[in-house]
Amino acid sequence: MFRLIRIILLLVFLVILPLSVKLYYSTPLERVSYLAWVQERLDLPLSDSVKSVRKKIGLATTKKQTVNYSQSTEGFQPIANCGKTDTLPIEKESGKVYRWVDSQGQVHFSDAAPGELTGSQQPSVYFSNGKRYFKLKIIEQTTSLPAFTRDKVSADVRQIYGILSRDMALDHLRQVMLNIKIIGSQAAFQAYRAEVAPRIATNSGFYTSNKNEAVVFQAPNEQRMLAVVRHEATHVIIAGLYGYSPVWFNEGLAEYFEHMEITGQLRLIEPVAYHLTHLRRLLKGGQLMSLRDYVQLKPDQWYGGHLEDHYAQAWALVYFLMSEETGKRLLQEMMEQLAENYCWQFSTVDFIEQNYPGGFAVLEVNWRRWLARDPQSHRY
Repeated sequence: MFRLIRIILLLVFLVILPLSVKLYYSTPLERVSYLAWVQERLDLPLSDSVKSVRKKIGLATTKKQTVNYSQSTEGFQPIANCGKTDTLPIEKESGKVYRWVDSQGQVHFSDAAPGELTGSQQPSVYFSNGKRYFKLKIIEQTTSLPAFTRDKVSADVRQIYGILSRDMALDHLRQVMLNIKIIGSQAAFQAYRAEVAPRIATNSGFYTSNKNEAVVFQAPNEQRMLAVVRHEATHVIIAGLYGYSPVWFNEGLAEYFEHMEITGQLRLIEPVAYHLTHLRRLLKGGQLMSLRDYVQLKPDQWYGGHLEDHYAQAWALVYFLMSEETGKRLLQEMMEQLAENYCWQFSTVDFIEQNYPGGFAVLEVNWRRWLARDPQSHRY
């Protein structure tokens, strides 16, 4: 009897106690790995949560961490830690942001005083003592980057965070490392894409989680280039805040913020006419995929074909949800859940069934009715 007690105590001190401490201080991904290892060694059936995560991230039995193919723009990239990149706590900014208009009527933003402004309006100062939501690093692989590009990118990303923090009232935001590489020639862009993201087919921009980098081709049209920067920068933000996330959510938010415009202190996001036209054509012809089927597409299915359909539907679902308070609350709750449980498999269908009034069937009806109307602009 005493021998049995000694064996039990020995097991507690040598196995159970160290494992409990390890689990307490481990990351979610490591915790899944340890639990799977213990369950298999003891010949126990794997729990549903462990099985779902292992299936999603391809976790090997004896490894603490592995890689998975997750979505990035027009393709997949192998990513570690469930796609979540390194972040820092939000900091208070002690500096100021300056806004001024040059002699050609262009609006500029900078965190440094512009100095002498011949023929320009005097700078106004705002966002004083705000929050530092990102650390921006722009790598210029070009000889002709337009003036103030860095300031415009910084202002755009700041406004994306402004919508998330003030208008969406998210309380889990973290400071993201925002690395943007702008390449001046298409040949150099394609060479770099082939080197770091060979699975992606694009001539405008992509995000690679391996380097946590948004790579953008410097198109002749500066406004188009900045739109691509906003799209790819949103992918960087999502990777930092949520890691692996549903494709429709990742691409839908990127499409949404891609079309943001700043006029003074007004942030304006207009409906995208070509997405609406395309979806209405599909709807009229009875070819529009149901939302339930659409949100369950796996990344390889999503990026494997019908990209025009998939991008349009991603944009439309996010735009619809951001058009009403019920939808905003749904997105807010979804973002909070993704942030808190970034390594667990997320089911869009189950989440909407539980959190949207009337469930998925009502969401589908409301969304299709919304498609038939002329959506209103979003002003922040």
